[in-house]
This record gives sequence, structure tokens and C-alpha cells, in this order.
Amino acid sequence: MPPKPIVKMKKSFIILGIGALMLASCSGNSQKLAEDSARIAELQADYAEANSFNDSLMLLMGDIYTGLDSINMQEGLLHNMGAGDNVDRRAEIRQNLANIKARLASNKALLDDMEAKLKASGKDNSVMSKTITQLKDRIAQQDQKIAQLESDLASAKGQIEQLTTQVTETQEQVKAETEAKEAAQAATEAVENAANTVYYAIGTNKELKKNGLLEKKFLGQTKVLKGDFNESYFTKADKRSLSVIPTGSKKVKVWTNMPEGSYQIEENADKTKTIRITNAQQFWSMTPFLVIQVD
Repeated sequence: MPPKPIVKMKKSFIILGIGALMLASCSGNSQKLAEDSARIAELQADYAEANSFNDSLMLLMGDIYTGLDSINMQEGLLHNMGAGDNVDRRAEIRQNLANIKARLASNKALLDDMEAKLKASGKDNSVMSKTITQLKDRIAQQDQKIAQLESDLASAKGQIEQLTTQVTETQEQVKAETEAKEAAQAATEAVENAANTVYYAIGTNKELKKNGLLEKKFLGQTKVLKGDFNESYFTKADKRSLSVIPTGSKKVKVWTNMPEGSYQIEENADKTKTIRITNAQQFWSMTPFLVIQVD
């Protein structure tokens, strides 16, 4: 964005002047009253002049940056020209550049005039001075860019074809980079999705044993997921979005070792149970598999 010039006015002078005016009125000193009134008028005039100067500078700044957009537009037209574009097209661009160049020269003259007025006023406004300098530098840069474009226009047909080739190569490079970026993003998403994939199974004791999820050992000890088990029996889910698991049963037992405090078993109105995960990261920290027995 273009810099915004700031006008620093010492409004406190006006307040002091009004205070002095009231004091003179109370004392009846008519001469003092006249002097203070003149001072207030002078401050008001300075304020109006500074505002006007600032508005003019803002308008000029907008025109200069609009000129930059116009130059960029002509540059785009030039670089998109193919070998078959006729002489009239190049002549049109050349005329457009000449018009922009003339407007920049006019703006530079206005800036010189504003700079002279600012110096003649004897007022030290470093912000405005710096803004004027920056805008003059901007105009100089735009003049250089126009000169380069004019030189490109004067080149032979072969150079225009070369510019077209460069644009094509750039477009192909951008396309390749975009495809590579999309592929990298897809790979990252795949890894992230895999890291957040979890599985849960709900079944009776008999069903869980049949699919190898539970195994009864000697002395009544039951082991969970210790041997070969049927992975297709599990429901696949994303732990980032999975928070509620309805069981549809009034009796529920969680066999896998899920950390206490990371979930709750809630009773519904029909007395069936629902498992609510309250801390997903903690809940799935020990295993991505959840085995739930219902009866």
C-alpha cells in the first residue's frame, strides 16, 4: 500500500488562543482581544492550508499508483503478444506508454511545485517531505520501466517470439510447481489421516471371541487382541471427529485399556448406554483399537 502522509497540527495553540481570548474579555483589554483573534484566525488558516496540501498530495499519490497499474497492464499485453500480432497492436501499446509517460511527467512537475511550496513555507514537516521524495522515486522507477518496455517493442519479431516462449515456460514451471505442491499436500494429508485413524468394535462376548478380539485363557483370564483377529469386524473412524459411540445396549464393558478420565459411559432415556469420548488424544494414546462388549 502507498504511504499515508500525516499532517501534525498543533491544535493546542488554538485552545491557548481561545483561553487568551476569554481572559482578555474578562479584563476588558480590547487590544489583547484583537491580537488573540488575529492569532486564532492565523492558526485556522494554517490548519486549512495544511489540510488542503495533504488532500492534494493524497490525490496525486493515488494517480501515481494508478499509473503503475496502467504500466503493468501494458507490460502484460506486450508479453502476451504472439508472433502473429500485427504492427497496429504494437503501435497501440507504444501510444499507451507515451500517454502514461506524459502523465508521469505532469505528476513529477506537480510534486516539484509542492516541494517548493513546502520549503517556502518555512515549516518543517519531515513526513510530507519524505512522502514527496518517495513519490518522485516511484515516478523515476516507472519511467525506467516504460523505457524498457519501449525498447522491447522496438525489438524484432524474433525477440517477441522469445518473450512468448519465456511466458510459456514460466506458465509450465508454475503448473509443475503447483502440481508438486498439491501432491505434497495430498501426501501430508494422507499421513495425517492415517495417524488419526482409529477402529472400534461392538459385539457380544461370543461375537468378540469368534472374531479373535477376546481370548479366554487358563484360570479364567481373558486376553484382548493378543492373537490373530478379524480387522474387518472393526468400524473405521477419525479420532478428530469421533466423540460419541452409541452401543444400543443396557450393559456395556470396555475391554481395551483406555485411560480413565478420557471417556464417560452415559445412560440414555431408554436405558441403553453411550460412550462419550471427552479427551480424544488421551483416549487413543495407548491403542488405536477399541473393543466394547454388549449384552
